[in-house]
Amino acid sequence: MRSVSRMVGSAGSGAVVPRALLVAALLLGLLLCLSGPPSAGPARAGVVLAGGSTGVAPPAAPDEPGPFTAGYQTLTVSDPGRPGRLLTTSVWYPGAPARLGPVALPPAAQYPMARYPVAPGVDVSSALAHEEIPVAPGRFPLVVVSHGSAGSRVQLAYLAEALATHGFVVAAPDHPGDTMIEAAEGRQAPLVELASDRLLDVSAVISAFTKPDCPLSRMVRADEVGVVGFSFGGLTSAVSTVGFLRAPADPRVRAVVGIAPATEVVPERELDRVRVPVLLVGGSDDLAAPVERNAGRTFDGLHGAHPRYLVTVAGGMHNSFTEICAQAAAVRDRPVPEGVRVRLEVTAEVTCRPPAVDIDRAHRLTTYYTVAFLERRLLGATTHDSFLTPAAARRFPEALFHAAG
Repeated sequence: MRSVSRMVGSAGSGAVVPRALLVAALLLGLLLCLSGPPSAGPARAGVVLAGGSTGVAPPAAPDEPGPFTAGYQTLTVSDPGRPGRLLTTSVWYPGAPARLGPVALPPAAQYPMARYPVAPGVDVSSALAHEEIPVAPGRFPLVVVSHGSAGSRVQLAYLAEALATHGFVVAAPDHPGDTMIEAAEGRQAPLVELASDRLLDVSAVISAFTKPDCPLSRMVRADEVGVVGFSFGGLTSAVSTVGFLRAPADPRVRAVVGIAPATEVVPERELDRVRVPVLLVGGSDDLAAPVERNAGRTFDGLHGAHPRYLVTVAGGMHNSFTEICAQAAAVRDRPVPEGVRVRLEVTAEVTCRPPAVDIDRAHRLTTYYTVAFLERRLLGATTHDSFLTPAAARRFPEALFHAAG
């Protein structure tokens, strides 16, 4: 990986900042001194239009790229309360436009494309995100992404990229003891322990980006935090605001998204305590986390979550919402651990061809609903209410849309 991290910040801050990202932030600080401070409102409101004039752009459709370039870096987060637990974290962020006030920046094409790790020596190149691109000025909502069991931090890269272009900072940690490599090598931690550790990991990442003494806090709005989770990560996101087992609630979380969530084990009394808006997405053909017992049951039990939404995708498999097809293709004919190859190829066999839903279509509708939901709930974009209606849902006839609260 190009993005090698190094320690920056005060002792005990719990954050490690990549050098390129810090340099970009310092560069933008100088540019902002020349062009004036950013608005106190959401950073995405002011955009540079053709010819150099500025104005307010209409909202981009949720499944179309937003007004920003997607930047990408990798850093490491440590949790002072759990010495030795280091969280390798992928970060997608809104990249600066080609011009900031009177100062021209290099075009995005001059920055290297992001590369996402799949297995030792194997990665997938992004078609959208750039490494080392400067951070756009202002502060942005923070979204923490929790991957599935035996998954990885880049499992939902397509969604993270889309969110970055719409003005979100996205941080996705690997959960130690529950990555694909560890599972393939027989080093997976007990799931009961992981259920708590994952929540603590999410809170540690939130702290790294929001504590005033952390350099990363300059990028985000601490009062606009969401959690997105896939599968086991969907359980993590669903209970992030109420706690689970030995992990306490995190009151900083303002909105939750669960994608193919494995929430069957969450007691109804815990679901009833959730008080933040929730979006759930599931597949009708999901055998790992059947939608009726997981996303559907959770939707019915979230009596205090206002509003809450459920999207059920016809033909959706468990991994239809992940990067499984691209990852399986990347390891084909490559020397990777056999356990990794088997996991990827077997999963891809049932996910990447009919009768499963077209994976690009599944990605697009997941992006549509997630971006619209988080724009509305974290940025307060009331214009996005129109994207979360039965009428708008006709855009995706393969998905059933339900709303309550």
